[in-house]
Amino acid sequence: MKTKKIINLVKLTALSLGLFVTSCTTEDFEKAPDTNGVELVEKYFLGDPIEVEVLGDGDYGHGDMIFAADQLTDTPVTVDKNLEPGQDIAKLGLASGIRKWPNNTVIYVLDGSLSNNQIQVTRNSMEEWRSKTNIRFKERTNENYYVTIRNNGDNCNCASANLGVNGTRGRINMGVRTSEVVMIHEIGHTLGYIHEQTRSDRDNHVRILFENIQSGAESQFRKNNNSVNIGEFDIKSTMMYGAYTFSKNGRPTITRLDGSTHPRRRAELSAGDIAGTNQVYPGNGGGGDGGGGNTDTCEGVDEWVSGRQYNVGDRVTYQGNLYERDFTRWNRIAECDTTTPTPADICDGVSAYSRNRNYSPGDKVTYAGYLFELQNNFRWSNKGRCGN
Repeated sequence: MKTKKIINLVKLTALSLGLFVTSCTTEDFEKAPDTNGVELVEKYFLGDPIEVEVLGDGDYGHGDMIFAADQLTDTPVTVDKNLEPGQDIAKLGLASGIRKWPNNTVIYVLDGSLSNNQIQVTRNSMEEWRSKTNIRFKERTNENYYVTIRNNGDNCNCASANLGVNGTRGRINMGVRTSEVVMIHEIGHTLGYIHEQTRSDRDNHVRILFENIQSGAESQFRKNNNSVNIGEFDIKSTMMYGAYTFSKNGRPTITRLDGSTHPRRRAELSAGDIAGTNQVYPGNGGGGDGGGGNTDTCEGVDEWVSGRQYNVGDRVTYQGNLYERDFTRWNRIAECDTTTPTPADICDGVSAYSRNRNYSPGDKVTYAGYLFELQNNFRWSNKGRCGN
């Protein structure tokens, strides 16, 4: 059952990371001001309890992360990290977890509310990701999944972002003074990355000092035991909170195991960020030849093996199809085929999934860059990635 409580606390979503940045390269902590009561609801993300702010329109805020309703559950769920390809973990639109951007490409819209400075900060931050990783950015033309970048109107160096691809509802909300330090971090959330200090293995590397954390912000530091850890723990990651984030008394909220504080985050990706991103989003982001020719899309890809641990970005073949590992599931990329050319785009002419429509078996929709078909048992089957 949901539990609700009204508390007087830091407005986590609006203040984003709980810090203000004094330049584009370094960050300093200031105590965040109190606000009026904020309604928090207990939900479960990947099976672990979290407290989220009700944002309306089906969205929930957790610090600077925005969750769609279908990424959360009201009760705990069991997360199978060794899920078999082809298994449908949930019907479309329910507990979809975190989804990667297809073809390593973030599709974006620059909202008309953005200032020239916000646009420049956005482009500079995109360039940091583009120049050092396999991630690419494309301004939207007619794609049915994208992230809208807009001005939230708050006079702060703050931002918030949806976690992973979220159809047409994804967004990054920028404060008036958002810097590259913060924006690079928010793009990381858009790519599907959670905060480094909530990794399941963080206690082997840092100490969380809950006695110094502001009331209402404690859940920002709780471990997520079912999250997918990418690479080694990286205290220099752009996804890592600062040493004083959400401090209530000017003392550190995070230290190394020896009690020392870690360096301020800069407006750049760490070596771990770069290596981890290129693992999650491999260089051949399209999977296969991508040209619709006669080359086998599964050539050189090993068959899936039960019990083997797979990482996000890994590809396998399974029952004649090519699959790619996402954060919480396997995505079918294409059918293995050595002779029949594939169409330019299997999603051509197919409408995007709508929560407000009723569907019948045989109906097809696009969702987060993939084609789905409703089966007779009223479960959605992934038919492959758009663009193939």
